[in-house]
Amino acid sequence: MIGMLAGLVLFSVGFPIFNNRIEADLERRVPAELAEAGFTGITASFSGQDGTLRCAQPLSDPEAATEAAFDVWGVRTITLDRLCRVNRAPTISNGDGDTGTAADGSTTEPDGTPQTTQIAGQASATIAEAVLSEPDLAFLASLLGDAGSMDALDDPDAAPVTLFAPTDDAFDALPPDVTAELRSDPDLLARVLGHHVVAGLLRSTDLATGPLTMMDGTSAQVEVGATRVAIDGATVIAADVVTGNGIVHVIDSVLLPADVAIGADDPVAAPVTATLEGGRFTLTGVVASEVERVTLIDTATIAAGDGAVVDQLTVDPDTGLSADLTADLAVLMSPMPGSLVSGAAGFDGTALYLGGVAISDESGTAITAIADAVGVEANIEARPDATASDAADLELQLNAFVADNPIRFEPNSAVLTAEGVAVLDQLATLALQFTGVAITVEGHTDTDGEAAGNLTLSQLRADAVRTALVERGLDAAAITAEGFGEQQPVVIAGVEDKLASRRVEFRIQTAS
Repeated sequence: MIGMLAGLVLFSVGFPIFNNRIEADLERRVPAELAEAGFTGITASFSGQDGTLRCAQPLSDPEAATEAAFDVWGVRTITLDRLCRVNRAPTISNGDGDTGTAADGSTTEPDGTPQTTQIAGQASATIAEAVLSEPDLAFLASLLGDAGSMDALDDPDAAPVTLFAPTDDAFDALPPDVTAELRSDPDLLARVLGHHVVAGLLRSTDLATGPLTMMDGTSAQVEVGATRVAIDGATVIAADVVTGNGIVHVIDSVLLPADVAIGADDPVAAPVTATLEGGRFTLTGVVASEVERVTLIDTATIAAGDGAVVDQLTVDPDTGLSADLTADLAVLMSPMPGSLVSGAAGFDGTALYLGGVAISDESGTAITAIADAVGVEANIEARPDATASDAADLELQLNAFVADNPIRFEPNSAVLTAEGVAVLDQLATLALQFTGVAITVEGHTDTDGEAAGNLTLSQLRADAVRTALVERGLDAAAITAEGFGEQQPVVIAGVEDKLASRRVEFRIQTAS
């Protein structure tokens, strides 16, 4: 139990170190990638794979810089610090130099109505020019460009319209999957942008509480108060930006049509399973990134040993296991090989789980406590008593395993090699499937050398295997060792197979 708890502590310390290494690497590589793309004076800070860019001065093309950051392997999300986008707030003027600020931060005329505003302190010839001249509307400008709407808004002879323009902060407040869906679906983007436009010229004094028909054919609800004008809950923070072909009202939220389902259906979280069987981990399912995949593979390898992990994981940022859940799953996996004969830990799409057959009552209690620490209710069972059929099947299983994975010793010695130790780690897990069995470890040699020496060597090697199995949890009283020396060589077509003769075998029966 002490060993398992020590392993948990080691992992708890090791995972942050591993995570910090990833963060430091991203904080180095992202600014380098941006500099190569022409964006200098940028620093990056990361928490896991989620990064924030900070700029010495506003960027000429914030969206291109964001896309360049996403080109760096390992980046999951990028947030731009406000200075990367904005170098000045909209200048509010009512023509006589008087301005007012309401309690909620909005600017108003002395009579309480929103003030006339000129973005960047100067009039614009067109709505397109007004939007492009304001850094805080950079994302809206990018979307209008994607939708092919900029040309119409830049035509001074076009029929006048009124645009309710969401700020970059308004778009940043949307879930990432919503903005991603907007950029990937042209029809949806056109529909949503149309929900921000009204035909004709509507100054703030023309707005009245009630429904307002938008260009997409749906309605938005206007609310006019003493110090605030809102549309579908979005506050007008800069009103009456007058241009040659229309009016712009800057708002603090994105307007989404009520009948449009966007971001409503979250991707279904995919399951992940770490199955322990025969001392080997098999990892299946979907994780969010390569970082999570490597975390689970490394955890399984440390716990079960080199060569004892089958990786069948795939990566999908939308449905894959998150970094936080991966860290908790790694905590569950770490003690499994030393605590369970067999079992599985994973994520079922809703919650983490852990179940299996405990090596002993003590190990079952220990791993249950570890699961409790991460909020998982473990389902741990005791080993079943073996029937005569179980004992016979187990004997076949152990002997087949050592035939494929021989227990190696140093030459003319009973000292196990590193490969031999690894085989015994897995062999012990197989042997621990049942209680109520009596196991005999048989040592054999080839016919080279003296018979007496071979007998002694075979006994010492059988004893070494017995000791190793007891150290790995088998009941000392239920396992014996016997050396046969060269008495039972493996002969094929009348010729001894000396390599096959040098072996360890098992005889198993139910305990009387």
